[in-house]
Amino acid sequence: MRKPIIIAVLSLSGFISSLAGADEIKLQDNPPQQYVVVKGDTLWGISSRFLKDPWRWPELWRMNREQIRNPHWIYPGDKIVLDMTDGSPYLRLIHGERTEKLSPHVRVEPIESQAIPAIPSSAIGPFMTRALILDDDTLDSAPYIVGTEDDRSIMGPGDRIYASGAAKDSDTRNWGIFRKGKALLDPDTKEILGHDTEYIGDARTVQADDVITLEITRSVQEVRRDDRLIPSTASRSLQSVPHAPTKSINGSIISAYGPSTEATRYQTVVIDRGRKDGLEEGDVLAVYRKGRAIQPPSGNSSRKAWRYVDRECVKEGKSIHFDQFYDPKDTLEPCKSPEDAAARSVIYTDIGCLKPGAKISFDQYFNPKDVYTLHCRTERPDTVTLPDSRTGLVFVYRVFDRTSYAMVMSSSRPVYLLDAVRNP
Repeated sequence: MRKPIIIAVLSLSGFISSLAGADEIKLQDNPPQQYVVVKGDTLWGISSRFLKDPWRWPELWRMNREQIRNPHWIYPGDKIVLDMTDGSPYLRLIHGERTEKLSPHVRVEPIESQAIPAIPSSAIGPFMTRALILDDDTLDSAPYIVGTEDDRSIMGPGDRIYASGAAKDSDTRNWGIFRKGKALLDPDTKEILGHDTEYIGDARTVQADDVITLEITRSVQEVRRDDRLIPSTASRSLQSVPHAPTKSINGSIISAYGPSTEATRYQTVVIDRGRKDGLEEGDVLAVYRKGRAIQPPSGNSSRKAWRYVDRECVKEGKSIHFDQFYDPKDTLEPCKSPEDAAARSVIYTDIGCLKPGAKISFDQYFNPKDVYTLHCRTERPDTVTLPDSRTGLVFVYRVFDRTSYAMVMSSSRPVYLLDAVRNP
């Protein structure tokens, strides 16, 4: 059974990307003529006030590529004006007066931190600094905790620990402690795209040597032997306006984070496309549910395939686990001898197609091998496949080599893991 999650949102200007299309920008039915930015606003939320398709905001601003990647220019108190003087919609910004109440102590804060974010910062904060998707090579080559002087297996804040695998001349002094999590698989090839990593805490170097000495400065759960050390990075914020990808993207949702099987707005999901596929921060993707196949009912008079029970042998190199699905056609074969049947045979159920000229009567015994073509795989000619349906949009906010974190912005109905993500 697939895991339901909920989804939604974006696109890019025609002069920036030919993928955005040249469709007319659709304003809301009653867009405001002007809007004053307030604290707590997001670029996404403001664009939704003016546009039916919020991802086309760069077109409404007539932004260039550099402006899309560096959106820190809208602040609380600024006024956004909808201008229609040349016959097409255009947004203008009138900067408001910025005042700040000063307290009698020194503070250092980048001016960019006061600008409104693209999406709610609180919803992605932990995923910007304390969540990583790493490949096997990076995890295997990372320094690892070997233990403590008193041979304890569980450690916490204030404890001195020892780690191996880091160069003693490394300039790194601050580390994040991580634990290898579940593998993220390509849904088609089953190739491992990376591993979720579980954030455990922080540590700092006390003495660098062949075996480095560290002190745990913070932990959210107990630190254990073999936990990995990854150099800490400075707190980072999203640096891009919502826009459509510049390349064609066709991927899938392969994981989701949340306390329940049903997601809510602003949930983070993982998609199986990343930097190597042309994705970047701020890209918006539409989510599609694959259309299901429908078989119209038919009478028994035209029925050619029947379920049967038989016994065959498991193929060499194959195995069967009765708590997992297996296809008898791929897994079983006729037994070669009575001895072979005694060693490898299993009773199974499958579908057989009635052989030409054969007849069966269910009140009389018959051998399925005599009347059926076993392991029959046929498709009815009247099967109808429904078209894929668009169910929502996601906003890509952190990109790794082969995977990305994306946020659910809105959805018309539930969507599922393994649903497709494409250009909006």
